[in-house]
Formats: sequence, C-alpha cells, structure tokens
Amino acid sequence: GLPLLVQRTIARTIVLQEIVGKGRFGEVWRGKWCGEDVAVKIFSSRDERSWFREAEIYQTVMLRHENILGFIAADNKGSLFDYLNRGTVTVEGMVKLALSVASGLAHLHMEIVGTQGK
Repeated sequence: GLPLLVQRTIARTIVLQEIVGKGRFGEVWRGKWCGEDVAVKIFSSRDERSWFREAEIYQTVMLRHENILGFIAADNKGSLFDYLNRGTVTVEGMVKLALSVASGLAHLHMEIVGTQGK
C-alpha cells in the first residue's frame, strides 16, 4: 500500500460530507477527495492493528472487482440497507442487484490456484 505519510496526507485533503453508516468499530462517511465521491471509514478504536489489517485486506489483488467497493471508493446510492428502504425496487432492478451481489460474492469465494483452499 501507500506509505503512511502519503495515506495521512490524503486523509487531510478529504472533505467529510455525511455519515452513511455506523458499526462496532467505527463510522463510514461520504466524502469528497480530488472531486470524487469517496467512502471514509473512521475507526472508533485506538487499535491501529485493526486499521492496518483492513487496509491490507483491501490492497489484495483478489479484492479488485467491479462489484466490491474499493479502499478509496464510494457508491452514490449509499448502503444496501438505505437503497432498499428509499422506495420500491422494480423486478428488473432487483434482478440487477442480485446479479451484482452474486458476482461479487463469487469473486470473493473463488478458489485461488495453488493455495489448496486456504
């Protein structure tokens, strides 16, 4: 990944706009960075190991897929929960959503040749 100084410099240039989710380990905010929408996870824990582990996970080649939100990325429709609660989803929309989810999950569960299923 990027050197820590570069990561912290990028973090200082992000403008937080609104909170989009909150969980056990922190909050997720919608923000702007270099004119692009980004998702920003702010850890509530002071445990830097959690942050480094998550950053490491997102840097792996296997997580690069069009249906998996990247480490520096955002979805303009917010979380799946928010999207589904905003209104009625058409049958066509639900089929597209199901295919997108299935594609991302299939990618995450794809066996990596040479790892013997580990």
